[in-house]
Amino acid sequence: MFEKILSRLIWVPLFVVFCVFLIANRQSVAISLDPFSTENPALQTFAFPLWVWLIMFLMAGFGLGVFGAWVSGRTQRLQAHADRKALQALKKENAVLAAQSTGKAPLIVAEG
Repeated sequence: MFEKILSRLIWVPLFVVFCVFLIANRQSVAISLDPFSTENPALQTFAFPLWVWLIMFLMAGFGLGVFGAWVSGRTQRLQAHADRKALQALKKENAVLAAQSTGKAPLIVAEG
């Protein structure tokens, strides 16, 4: 409960400041990728309002972060898959051994 309140006390003002910043910066900006010529750059984007560029870069950064987290979790996903297969094999073996010890037919556990 306290963590939610503390989180809201931090994130809500930051969100408000961000919104005010976006509203205050409505002028059109063309991003130049040429560090040598400021008057006539060789690589220049279309002019969009600054808030559009900020939102696009935030979304691109978020997407790259999600992709990086997904890629870095590959080993854990592979290990979890291998563990799941091993657990299923052990459950089957346990069912067979339990059936042999009681003399009944083995109950096969459905996969999935």
